[in-house]
Amino acid sequence: MDNEILLKLYKSQGKIIFGYLIKCGCSKEEAEDIVQDSFVKAIEYMDGISSEKLSSWLFTVALNNFRNSKKRENRIRQVNIDENHFLENLSNDVDILEFMLSKENSKEIRSCLESLKDEYRTLLIFKYDMELSYKEISRLIGISEDTIKTYLYRARNEFKRNWRDIYE
Repeated sequence: MDNEILLKLYKSQGKIIFGYLIKCGCSKEEAEDIVQDSFVKAIEYMDGISSEKLSSWLFTVALNNFRNSKKRENRIRQVNIDENHFLENLSNDVDILEFMLSKENSKEIRSCLESLKDEYRTLLIFKYDMELSYKEISRLIGISEDTIKTYLYRARNEFKRNWRDIYE
């Protein structure tokens, strides 16, 4: 793999990874450090990573670095999203969630998102807060678009179920 591919990937994926880390509660400086460390690792291991899998590998490395830093700091992670934007996009995609529109309380939404499995929370943030396409999410996480659609369906249902359990 050459440096040109890595630079192109940094320009396209670095911003997405950075944005996701911010949404997960990283400070700007911490997110920048994690993205930079992930790309440094990519340079170190360039020969062992196929260019097709580099995007998902980078995301995994960044996410693992984030989780490790949170474990070290022993802090509770807080999801940081634009709640109105998230609910608007989620409700546009799924009519069954209209009942939530009247309850756009950021603390409640964050609490409900934090109650989800990491995978589901990640997918919901990518799709409805960061507005990534299925293809972009697929490339970033390294699983097929059909699997992304299935997991998002399950994530939406779990979010709705948790919301009802907590707030109704």
